[in-house]
Amino acid sequence: MSYGFFSDAGSEYVVTTPKTPVIWSNYLFNDAYYLEVSQTGQGSSTSLMPAIRQFTRGFRYFYLKDEKSSQYWNPLYAPLKSDVDEYSCTHALSHSEFISKQNGIRTRIHVFVPAHAACEIWTVTIRNESDLPRSIFVYSVFSMENGGLMGSKCDYDSERHLLYNVAFPYHVKYEDKFRFDRYNSYTYMFSDVDPKFYDCSEQRFFGSEDLTEVPIAVLNGNCSNTAAEGENPVGAFQHQRTIEPGEAFQFKIVIGIANDLDEAKEVQAKFLREGHAEELLVTAKQHWNSVCELFQVETPDQDLNHFVNHWLKKQVSLMTRTNRLSAYSPVRNQLQDAVGYSMLDGEGAAQVMLKVTARQEPSGFIQQWYMTDGSAPRALCLLNHKDAPIWLVYCLCELVQQTGDVSLLQRMVPFKDSPEKATVYDHLLRAIFYMAKERGEHGLILMGDGDWTDPINGAGRLGRGESTWSTVALKFAIQQFLPFVERLGDQKQGKRLEELARELDEAVNSHCWDGDWYIAGFDDNGIPFGCREDEEGQLFLNAQTWAIICGTARGERLEKCRNAVVSLDTPFGPRLLDPPFTKWNETWGRISIKLAGTTENGSVYCHASMFKALSDLVRGDGNSAYDTIRKTMPTNTENPPEKNLQIPIYVPNYYFGLQKSDNFGLSSRHHSTGTAAWMMWLVVDRLLGIQATIDGLKVNPCIPGEWKEYRIKRKFRNSLYEITVRNPKGLQTGSVQIQVDGLEWSNHVLPNESGITYRVDVQLD
Repeated sequence: MSYGFFSDAGSEYVVTTPKTPVIWSNYLFNDAYYLEVSQTGQGSSTSLMPAIRQFTRGFRYFYLKDEKSSQYWNPLYAPLKSDVDEYSCTHALSHSEFISKQNGIRTRIHVFVPAHAACEIWTVTIRNESDLPRSIFVYSVFSMENGGLMGSKCDYDSERHLLYNVAFPYHVKYEDKFRFDRYNSYTYMFSDVDPKFYDCSEQRFFGSEDLTEVPIAVLNGNCSNTAAEGENPVGAFQHQRTIEPGEAFQFKIVIGIANDLDEAKEVQAKFLREGHAEELLVTAKQHWNSVCELFQVETPDQDLNHFVNHWLKKQVSLMTRTNRLSAYSPVRNQLQDAVGYSMLDGEGAAQVMLKVTARQEPSGFIQQWYMTDGSAPRALCLLNHKDAPIWLVYCLCELVQQTGDVSLLQRMVPFKDSPEKATVYDHLLRAIFYMAKERGEHGLILMGDGDWTDPINGAGRLGRGESTWSTVALKFAIQQFLPFVERLGDQKQGKRLEELARELDEAVNSHCWDGDWYIAGFDDNGIPFGCREDEEGQLFLNAQTWAIICGTARGERLEKCRNAVVSLDTPFGPRLLDPPFTKWNETWGRISIKLAGTTENGSVYCHASMFKALSDLVRGDGNSAYDTIRKTMPTNTENPPEKNLQIPIYVPNYYFGLQKSDNFGLSSRHHSTGTAAWMMWLVVDRLLGIQATIDGLKVNPCIPGEWKEYRIKRKFRNSLYEITVRNPKGLQTGSVQIQVDGLEWSNHVLPNESGITYRVDVQLD
């Protein structure tokens, strides 16, 4: 059964039923506010402002009641599970909209988050499509919980028609009271049409703890007009109107969070200005249009087009701008997300990366996990992961390629807990040479408490374990950095880096080859793990793909390495690890106690799938790279949304990887993943081959042979490129013949002059 479809050139997804097998939510956000809203209008909202305590609210219910017949129903299905004659939910980039029809009444409910304000705006339109006048009661009730219930007060300012709730976290130490003063935030609710009645108390509105029953306010006809103190607060408005046949009644409701009541009143005063809400919606739509217009692709794969043109951009923006909705974060996530974001906002991405750079210690080390809100370190923040300097080098190099701003390498950036400052270039050198000193007896980079795969925390806990992945990844980072070293004329450091890359390559090929694949590393006792002798965890994907990416796997080893990767394949991408762990393994550590088939323990971990796709592109295998990208998307025909259970507007963290399980292929349904940034970059820069370099766009396709033609529009450094690539011979890669505005162009790097539109024809030969 299909539950929906893309519309409006892929920028919208229409869910055709409220009865999806799992919640299918859209996410709407700005830098201050985040809202998840499901196919029935339910979800949660969170403040992203550091000065205001984060909060979450659950239900958003709407009830309609016909005064004459006393019939009542939920136009958005929940919570009474009201069956309606018609239903649709459209999730778009800037908004969600719900349309239903029941008892001759058509209801249209629209919600969006403005481009800047910390609020959500709901528009309710009730249209009478019957032949008689109808007196309709509309009840809109929102959970307003914002802190401990015992300290909560929810009230209604009848003069301003503003409902508000405030709660102070009373369970704090005496000395913490003043620190929490700044978190004394208000949630508020108001309408542009004054409600006839209101409720602030969940108990008084519903009359029961069972919220799936018909509320007593609906049964009785009126809300209670009373405050709530020390109990579950709600914001409930009751609007009433007699609607003539063919006419409609419309009102708006704003739910938001503010530092104090005066700020809420200011928001209300501004909002009630005529046309202000419409202006906010136009601005929100314009924002996403401007993001999406940066590049648009037209390939034979419509689903790929939808994701690249719209939804990956939104997911990458969310991950980068909100720090994945968390204050608990590894810098590797921030850096990789920012690589994708650099294709959308180069300066915004640079700010993220330079902030991370300033966390580097003078030695070159960077603590991987830290609390971004300044709170005390906990959990993974207390461990010593070694891979952060690698990501700093690689990601900053890619940022410079995307922006063309080589001067960024000369910016002065401080070090953590030090008065010293240095150029970004020096920061990167220190990162590399710090890693170079962190090598074990086999010449590999030390594992510490984990490499890219955090839960491999057993092998290096004593400080001697070594990581194959970290070693080949450092080699790759050096390869990306060397062109900048050469460009700056730093021959001395260039020679040191080239020698280091050779040493890393030799160490891996001398000690890590296991006959058919590369091992994952050596533990603290020098015993290899991730090898054929292991009962579980024999084959680790990342060690193979990154050995290919950096060129360490060559000749016969390259072919065997490739075969090992193929052996991990499923209908929705390669498993990260095989066989997965079913019992505790003291060498691997925490990864072995994760549920087999989930996350790093044998799932199809989508982020690592993108590493695999890059390894295919490095080999010139566009068929395999595209196949992996296609399988990773939730629209994959071999594992479609009806099976993986995910709404296809974002790529997930992983798919369940145990083949013999009934859950094989189920999506994690988590949008917090670096997959989106990698997929967007891989498709545009490497698969389609419209690659950002310091000097400009370089044309270097590596595509599936069956693609005969594709197009891409890309705004790049103040120029617009309209590029058509033709592939009459069915090649995957090869030399290219280029025409720019009808003239032969011998350079693979396209011209770039501000304000010019270039029409580029490319033929793959």
